[in-house]
Amino acid sequence: MSLSGQRVLGASRPFAHEVFESHAALYPERIALTYNQLTFSYRELNARANQFAHYLTSRGPQIDTAVGVCLDRSPEMIISILGTLKAGAAYAPLDPTYPPARLRLMISQLPCMDLIVASPSTISMVDHSDADVVDMENLGPQLSSLPITKPLVEVSAEDLCYVVFTSGSTGTPKATAVKHRGWYNLLNWLAKEFKLDTHSSNLLMSPLGFDISQRSLVMPLFTGSALHLLPSRSFDVMMACRLIKGLRVRTLHCAPSALYLLLDRAEAEGGDALASLDFVFVGGEPLAAGRVANWATRAANACSLVNVYGVAECTDVASAHVLINYPAYVSGGVPIGRPIYNVDIHVLDSDLSHVASGDVGEICISGLGVGAGYLNDTRIGEERFVTARFENGTVDVYRTGDLGRVRPDGELMYVGRADNQVKVRGMRVDLGDVEAALHGNVHIREAVVLPVHDDGSQETDLVALVVPAGQDGVLPSEKDFDAWAVRSELLQVLPRHMIPQRFIPVPALPLSPNGKVDRRVLAQRLYQSVPAVSDSAGVPGIPLQPQSH
Repeated sequence: MSLSGQRVLGASRPFAHEVFESHAALYPERIALTYNQLTFSYRELNARANQFAHYLTSRGPQIDTAVGVCLDRSPEMIISILGTLKAGAAYAPLDPTYPPARLRLMISQLPCMDLIVASPSTISMVDHSDADVVDMENLGPQLSSLPITKPLVEVSAEDLCYVVFTSGSTGTPKATAVKHRGWYNLLNWLAKEFKLDTHSSNLLMSPLGFDISQRSLVMPLFTGSALHLLPSRSFDVMMACRLIKGLRVRTLHCAPSALYLLLDRAEAEGGDALASLDFVFVGGEPLAAGRVANWATRAANACSLVNVYGVAECTDVASAHVLINYPAYVSGGVPIGRPIYNVDIHVLDSDLSHVASGDVGEICISGLGVGAGYLNDTRIGEERFVTARFENGTVDVYRTGDLGRVRPDGELMYVGRADNQVKVRGMRVDLGDVEAALHGNVHIREAVVLPVHDDGSQETDLVALVVPAGQDGVLPSEKDFDAWAVRSELLQVLPRHMIPQRFIPVPALPLSPNGKVDRRVLAQRLYQSVPAVSDSAGVPGIPLQPQSH
């Protein structure tokens, strides 16, 4: 079964930063960016980005290079990203909420990155790399002397615009590259399909390393509207609600878990904190319709909720569904919809042949959204970016590892994962990546990480079943196992969203007849001790944590 997105012609030069430049030329004094009490017009922001682009080009040609951005949400972050694109390089978000050890591992995977921009508060996180690290604050006087006009750089639609890191099964994050053509196609679809315009302001509140953040920070500048920055390294729900209400923010891009917090806070404040919103685009994890139905169906609420689906390897968004029938969603799940412009979605079996309508298969993506692959792992890339042979010819597709089915009405439903990955708070996590960190911990001999699923909230948590080191036949109880020490040490090497919420000591890990850890048995034991775990775990073809969407 396959679904095809509408074929829409793009610009002859499909570059998001050039669309931003056109708004700066047409409406130079319109507000482009706010941060605390600071306000930047399109003219000012464009000029500052041009100066940073000139700085980059003065170092030599930037095509096929990456610039690391290790900055908190700030004007300097936006300036460095826009300037990097103008210089012809790709930017690589290095999230300052990540542990320095994780950042160093990410940096080591990108030999094409010879420059990292940082701030006084983040420079110590990345100053051990081989790349040059510059403090944007100290760079200010040098930039102010550079031209405010655009540098003459020739960029192609096939060149890279950004690189984000996703979790990897070996413990090494994968560097996923996105092309200009796919990036423009996504932004153009958002602008046209939802009629976003110069009034469609947005609040950026998600972490920099999140693929949703790339869309959230560029989309308003693509439409000529204002980008507002949440001035906090972590997500501050009270501050976010205050800014949305005070600035009359019109759009949000966030994970469902962040939306739930916003709704709870808005309700506590009287219910009108989110009244200005026209659209909320949610994605990255399953959406629990029951958590949003009361808010979404209020007579006074004019906001449209859009459930988007996609993967970083295919430019973040491949399909979308505008929610309208909440009673049906509560009982039957929320569709992930139909493909966006110039993107096709195929539901395939293990032989890469189309399954029948209604049957479950792997979701595979083709079209303009498919990215450039992994810059640091060609082996995995060859397994995921493949050529499928269909009746009408061969097609290059990306195998997502997600399972889905197409309903009779043509809407795509997400079923679960076919491999070892889950979404936690909207961020993709490979369980093997977490297990690799656990195996390096002195308190643990062996470990397996399983997802647990709260049917009420649709949120996923991680539980680690661990064989403690040096147990000598005596198994400590869960309360005696020093989970706090393990958690503290893991925070030195893993982002917070990858840390298991619970550690359960076990005497040994059960093995299957072929000598591998038997996850089916472990899932059953976990189900018996944690009622929220689905009892469908381990059914062939269904992931350990099936979710009905």
